[in-house]
Amino acid sequence: MPISILTRGLLGLLLLGLASVVHAEYLRPMVLAYAKPGADVGAEVATVQERLSEAGFQVLGDYPVTSSSHVLVVTSPELLETAASMPRAAYIAPLRVAVTRVDGQVQVSYNHLEYFRHAYRIERSLAPVMARLADALGAQESFGAEGLSPSVLSRYRYAFGMERFGDPYELGNYPDRAAALAVLDANLAESRGGVREVYRVDIPGRDATLIGVAIREDAGADRDAADAHQLATVDVGDRRHTAYVPYEILVNGGRVEALHMRFRMALHFPDLRMVGENSFVQLRRSPAAVERALSMAAGG
Repeated sequence: MPISILTRGLLGLLLLGLASVVHAEYLRPMVLAYAKPGADVGAEVATVQERLSEAGFQVLGDYPVTSSSHVLVVTSPELLETAASMPRAAYIAPLRVAVTRVDGQVQVSYNHLEYFRHAYRIERSLAPVMARLADALGAQESFGAEGLSPSVLSRYRYAFGMERFGDPYELGNYPDRAAALAVLDANLAESRGGVREVYRVDIPGRDATLIGVAIREDAGADRDAADAHQLATVDVGDRRHTAYVPYEILVNGGRVEALHMRFRMALHFPDLRMVGENSFVQLRRSPAAVERALSMAAGG
């Protein structure tokens, strides 16, 4: 029996609706809160910090990456509760908010929490926190990828043979968390490996502490390991991924780890080319250099 014009129309609308639902599930790593003409990064950082504090976010630390880029790190009760909900979920506790001067504009951006919680295999939705961020700072657009589905993110790797979330750098093992933190405290105070502490946060109800670190050439890090060098190499688009830094070290009991750079950078830059200008191949020495720097900070 032939399909009527009305039926075809209804089927078309249904398919369009399904397509829009599927498309809506695709996520990107960064959110542009807003961009405006200007050059004063410091003044914008102060404005952003005030708005976040008024919205109930707690500032953990800040990181002046370069003269034109600055990152605020904040958390909230919801983020801490989520970080405690599953093993190794501590990586979701900090939210990184970046202020970057680009071509006569100041861009304010932050990590897309729903994107990263799927990548960290966390079951609890952070949509309410995202809504509060949108109210506090704005949410003009998400960027950084064509879009990845939650199922792809939960098993994400950039290419065959590369690391996933479950393949971190193993930086050290100690009798307990106190012993691990004592070593880290001493080494970070000396900027061993060019690594300095930006913030730390204890995960409530868990024997875990997350420490955000800056890896700085001017503090003694190899150039290949340094934050500024890596961002200058690959972060060259119209929308900047400054909120890639700072890096995290996770102390889980006496075990010290960090996400492997080949996973962590690819997760933040999933559309980056493998070869050519401003590509991963230009940072081919960086994963080992980052591991050396973080291992030195952890006592290796």
